[in-house]
Amino acid sequence: MEMRERLQAEHEDPVRSIEQSVDVERRQFALCDGLAPFGDWQLPDRSRQTEMAVNSSGVMVSSTVAMHAAAVCLEFWGVEPSAAAAAPIGQVAVSLPCGTLTAWAVPHGPAGPALDLDGPGEYILRVFREGGGEEARVRALREPEDLTGLEAYRVQAWRSPCS
Repeated sequence: MEMRERLQAEHEDPVRSIEQSVDVERRQFALCDGLAPFGDWQLPDRSRQTEMAVNSSGVMVSSTVAMHAAAVCLEFWGVEPSAAAAAPIGQVAVSLPCGTLTAWAVPHGPAGPALDLDGPGEYILRVFREGGGEEARVRALREPEDLTGLEAYRVQAWRSPCS
């Protein structure tokens, strides 16, 4: 068994994880270094069907529903996790100078405490979405008093091999 495969087999679960609820507004939220101020508003290019956009503050993530509370699970992995059955909405490299990660409600701020990663540096973020789409948009219009459970996100983070 190759060393990479052995490491992945030994790390079938994340090293650390936290769950947050982030307020999605205008079909977006951000993934940012936990202590860094959010100041860059570059949005995903919806004309190109881009789900994520990297900017100087972190990563903007596009939602399929305009306004709601989305569940976000942030995971730190010691090595790149094995491929999942579901396809991710995106995977990007990002610099995290404080070595932490949190979901941000744009423009309001962090959704909760930051997840400690492995110190400052370059990381790969892989994002999965569950739910959303036309069914969730219709439910949000029909039941505006309950905007929870429409989408859930899983974010896998690991050190970039280039760092």
